[in-house]
Amino acid sequence: MGVRVLQLNAAVGIVSSLIACATMWLVLTRPAAVADAVANHNYGAVAAAIGHQLVAWMRAVLQFV
Repeated sequence: MGVRVLQLNAAVGIVSSLIACATMWLVLTRPAAVADAVANHNYGAVAAAIGHQLVAWMRAVLQFV
């Protein structure tokens, strides 16, 4: 059971790191859109942009491999 907990912990860490990277990428590349979405409490737009960025990164990695 201890190994499964460590695997889950590693998976959660990797996913949270990817989301944090995508959020920072979005803030650096489209700061006005992020500021507008946060000011209007429209977090769905930010979440959708992060999801699109993660998918774009996965496509780039898969094309590289």
